[in-house]
Amino acid sequence: MVDRGRAARLGGVVLASTLVLTAAFVGVLALVSGGNEGVGGRLPAYVLAMAVAFVGFVVAAEQRFDGRSRSVDGRRVLVTAGAFALTVLVTVSLSGEGVVYAVRNPDQVVASEVSLYFLAAGLIGTGLGYWGLRHWREFAEGAVTSSSSGRL
Repeated sequence: MVDRGRAARLGGVVLASTLVLTAAFVGVLALVSGGNEGVGGRLPAYVLAMAVAFVGFVVAAEQRFDGRSRSVDGRRVLVTAGAFALTVLVTVSLSGEGVVYAVRNPDQVVASEVSLYFLAAGLIGTGLGYWGLRHWREFAEGAVTSSSSGRL
C-alpha cells in the first residue's frame, strides 16, 4: 500500500527540486553566454539567502542537539552550516539567473529543445540528491573507516 500523503509530499519535493535545478542549469547557460545584465544588482539578494540559510542551519542544528549528548561538536556544526550556506548561495544565484534569463529570452529556453535537456538533467540531479541524502552515512562511515585503517 502506498501512503498517498507521503507520495504527494515526495512528489512535491521532486517537482520543486527538479524545477530549481532546471532553472540553475539555465542560469549556467545565462552566465556562460553573457545573457544576463545586472547580476551585480541581484547579488545582495543571493547573499541574503545564503546568510538566512547559514543562520537557519546553525539554529536548527543547535536545537536538535540541545539536551542530548553532544556527539557533534560546534566546529562541525559551523563547517556543515558553511557548506550548506555555500550550496544555497550557488543554487539560489544560478536558479535566479536562470529565471531572469528565461523571462528575458523565452525563445532561447522554452521554445527550444534545450529546455527538455535541462529538465531531464534537473530530474536526474533530483534523483541523485535524494539518493545521496538517503545514503550519505554509508560514505561518511566508509571514509572514516578507510582513513583510520591507513587507506585512502
